[in-house]
Amino acid sequence: MTVKIFANCVFFVKVKKLSVLEKSRLNGCIKENGGQIKFVLNHECTHVVTDDATALSSIHLKAVKKYQLPIVGADFIWNSVKERRLLQADDYEAQQSWRENSHGLESSSEDELLSEHSSEGRFKKRFIPARTSEEARIVYELCTANLKNENYQFKEDFPHEVEYLASEKLQEVLIAEATNSSSLPETVSKFVELIWIEALGHLAPLLAKPVTELSLNDVSRAEGILLRARKALDLLESPKEKMEIMSEFYKIIPHKIMDYDVTRKLLSTKHSLCQLIRDMLNVHETNMSIPNPPSLSKYRALRCRICPVFGEDQTIVKTNHHSLKVLEVYRVGRMTEVAAFESHLGNVQTLYHASSVHNFVGILSRGLLLPKIVVEEHGVERTDCGHLGSGIYFSDSVSACINYSWPNRTDGTRLLLICDVALGKCFETGHMDSSLTAAPPGYDSVHGLDDEFVVYRASQVKIKYVVKFSLAGDKVKEFHPEIQDVPPSVEHQPHKNLLNNVTAGLLDRSGNPIPLKGLHIKGRIVDFVAEVVVFQVYENQSDSPIEAKYVFPLDDTAAVCGFEAFIKGKHIIGKVKEKEKAHREYREAISQGHGAYLMDQDAPDIFTVSVGNLPPSTKVLIKITYITELSYENECLAFHLPAAVAPWQQDKALNENTQVRAFFHGFSLEMSVEMPFEIKNISSWTHQLEIKKTDCKAVVRTVDNSFLDTSGFAMEILIGDVHLPRMWVEKHPGNETEACMLVFQPEFESALDPRSTSGETVICLDCSNSMGGSTFQQAKQIALYALELCTFTSRNISVIKFGTKFPFDPKPHMADLAALKNFIISATASMGNSDIWKVLHYLSLLYPSKSRRNILLISDGHIQNEGTTLQILKKNTHHTRIFTCGVGPAANRHMLRSLAQYGAGAFEYFDAKSKYNWERKMKSQTSRMSSLGCNAISIKWQQFDFDAPELMYAPAQIQSLFNHDRLLIYGFISHCTQVNKCCTNLPARAFIRDYEQGILDEDETEHEMKKQLLKSQIIELSLKNSIVTQFTSFVAIEKRVRVFTEVLCISLIDLILITEIIITEHQKYRRCWEEDAPKDGLYPFTTSVM
Repeated sequence: MTVKIFANCVFFVKVKKLSVLEKSRLNGCIKENGGQIKFVLNHECTHVVTDDATALSSIHLKAVKKYQLPIVGADFIWNSVKERRLLQADDYEAQQSWRENSHGLESSSEDELLSEHSSEGRFKKRFIPARTSEEARIVYELCTANLKNENYQFKEDFPHEVEYLASEKLQEVLIAEATNSSSLPETVSKFVELIWIEALGHLAPLLAKPVTELSLNDVSRAEGILLRARKALDLLESPKEKMEIMSEFYKIIPHKIMDYDVTRKLLSTKHSLCQLIRDMLNVHETNMSIPNPPSLSKYRALRCRICPVFGEDQTIVKTNHHSLKVLEVYRVGRMTEVAAFESHLGNVQTLYHASSVHNFVGILSRGLLLPKIVVEEHGVERTDCGHLGSGIYFSDSVSACINYSWPNRTDGTRLLLICDVALGKCFETGHMDSSLTAAPPGYDSVHGLDDEFVVYRASQVKIKYVVKFSLAGDKVKEFHPEIQDVPPSVEHQPHKNLLNNVTAGLLDRSGNPIPLKGLHIKGRIVDFVAEVVVFQVYENQSDSPIEAKYVFPLDDTAAVCGFEAFIKGKHIIGKVKEKEKAHREYREAISQGHGAYLMDQDAPDIFTVSVGNLPPSTKVLIKITYITELSYENECLAFHLPAAVAPWQQDKALNENTQVRAFFHGFSLEMSVEMPFEIKNISSWTHQLEIKKTDCKAVVRTVDNSFLDTSGFAMEILIGDVHLPRMWVEKHPGNETEACMLVFQPEFESALDPRSTSGETVICLDCSNSMGGSTFQQAKQIALYALELCTFTSRNISVIKFGTKFPFDPKPHMADLAALKNFIISATASMGNSDIWKVLHYLSLLYPSKSRRNILLISDGHIQNEGTTLQILKKNTHHTRIFTCGVGPAANRHMLRSLAQYGAGAFEYFDAKSKYNWERKMKSQTSRMSSLGCNAISIKWQQFDFDAPELMYAPAQIQSLFNHDRLLIYGFISHCTQVNKCCTNLPARAFIRDYEQGILDEDETEHEMKKQLLKSQIIELSLKNSIVTQFTSFVAIEKRVRVFTEVLCISLIDLILITEIIITEHQKYRRCWEEDAPKDGLYPFTTSVM
């Protein structure tokens, strides 16, 4: 049975220009082809057919907007029937333009439309629908140009006296503009400095270090620990465990007096302290390198408007109190209160509220908070509940309020709030009831004894004024703070190529080189993972024992899982222990004259080995085993062995580390390769190789007399069917657990995404104050390099500089590359907060109609309104993706990863200490931006045993995948058939890396809490799998080896033979450019790595 063209279509037909015969023919055509015609425009309709926009009334237009119905012409019907299919309505939308007065089109919501009303009460509207966002931008430019031609001017200032006439939406805009002011009156600067000094003075007796030495990351970690402590309290854990948790808190937030008696009241107090510290740090505004931030930065941190009131306007304080003297009055506006204020309740009265001056930073930045919030979230039994319970208290008498104010320590004055309070229906009572947490049913507020008014919702309060006053007897002093309106400039150090000053070889404490005599590599590659054994021979040619250090460089996916040393017949085996214990044993061994070796992980890719008491004229052989992951480059699996310590570590050279010789002879390498599919080719651009292989297995080695330079060793392996998913499972040799590795590499139809290459690329440069200094210089370098790369993959490129606001430009695409570069170079980190949500909201309003927008965000990740930002990203992933680039030593990597996770993009961190890999990382980002991708990836593990333990796998949150990206999931499972082998240590390393770099929870506090909970598990995994982490170290203990004598040194050749990779004698090595070896099945194949 043939489906009719207009099946499931319901049309509302309103035509004026067609004749009666044509109308009848149109209706008949719709019905004959399965369509229905409705005479009432409602939710059942799917299309509106008209030939003239004026034929639709305001009610019709409102319904069209409400139900998002396409408006089409009669041609849509005729052409659909002609082509025997339902065409896209977008191509047949009718053009509409009309003018109406006050009795015409009903106004839209204030969020969507701002109307200008004339003094006569008449207004003019013009509605011009656009089919695409590109067309809307053009129409907007034409409209603004026409208004300018009619002598209209953009209004930037709005008199305070008439603000009450403005809509709530316009009031929000005005407050936001005032909050982002670039200058402050002197009186406001002094007021801001006063409340800031008082808040800091309140913290000084509590904290053992200045609050400015803390960071927002410290606060987030501390809040995570407090959340963990609360859960420990709920679970009735032992006092010792709770004490250990609080010890972690006090390590992060040092206190002068530490209280370990964990109660809900203590946790509430510390939570409030963390919030106050967060207010002080003002991470969105303040350059953390400046000890005393400028007044303007402190003002912006309050996130409210503060304007001085002069002259007769100060009479707003009505009091008969003979000793009260009004000193200053400030008009206050908080954007969140304007939007949330429940004025519809009625009975809005002007009332007073007083508090200590040190509380005003929190009051102005967060508003008046309800005590019951503390009760609900922290279970605190309040000792300061008022007569009418846990509410916000006000009075209509200044005399009653001043009892709750105290002179501050800075200038001896007091502060008072004047608020609009929506009392609504007020319950009158003459009795006390401290148990109230809400007004009685049917009422909105309570009026009790002593003229107290109490509301139980913060949305019933809107702060209007702050009054600075004094009483008789107060010792008022002059206050002259050092006001600094502009942040001091930061001298930028020129970038130096640190590789030019690198000292080669193992160094002693004095910086003298210890010769490296030999470097030999053995290894095994299985699919995307590799196990590598490194032999390094050093010789102390001096006449005295030395203590030396060197650094073993690895990529950030690697993990050291074995450390041994051979010296004068002694075989010293490293064991993983907790860091403090390992360091203690090392120091004790050195002090007693014994030999000792200590390996630490200083960074994800740097492992420091301390060689203690190396005897004179002695060789030492160090054997290090590590596991790592291969990358995917040029359609091949790529293995890389770094030859040099990363250049950034040379700043600590004599104290910490050294580097492998830049050009070193005496290098050899031999590795086995095992793949799930046919090995098509093995090659190296750094070395000549000899290869013997079958279909899926091979052994490679370097030719004789090979050397290692600063390029290291690189090898590429081309295999077939690389995109097929597979799983490797191995049973742990020491226990019953099984480790698995799931390999998934998506295959896309095309390497390039046509929607991306034809769409927009927007580079968003964070110009907030927290980006100041060298961080911002690095951000600009990254932006310039990104701009250069994007010109090859995108037609339309634009750059947005943002802070609290961003320059508005209706033209999204700037074709002049030189102009874009100058735009980036001229940027300064002086634009306030990091309000990326405003940029995203603006871009989401006019998204590309038929293409994709890719946003490249360069930021330190300390953004404002995190929840709103993530919601905008999640809602718009179908047309907009965001790729984040983290900069700065204090970057919020968790937030940047979350932005990329929600925005279907990817995250890269650009460390200033490793500029050598910036090019690779930026090329990866721009390649992803131009390719197809898959996001929202999840794994469903099928378990048949209902009593099976909870699966452990990493990463917990999976990033989006793009062309050439591969996903490796590691897990510990039970009762799984063994299908093949992989390195059992890699799952443990994956969990540790997920702990160090991943997203454990979308909420940052929960993320930090889970990190605290997992710390002991990470240490346990490290000890169990011999993997060194930030919490553990390898410490070597002495062990006699019988086959060696005290006088005979270890033979390197003997050790190499012990770890020889075995392959059948029938196979012969061939140079990598020679003909391939026989096919699989002709010769047996085995590997053995010790």
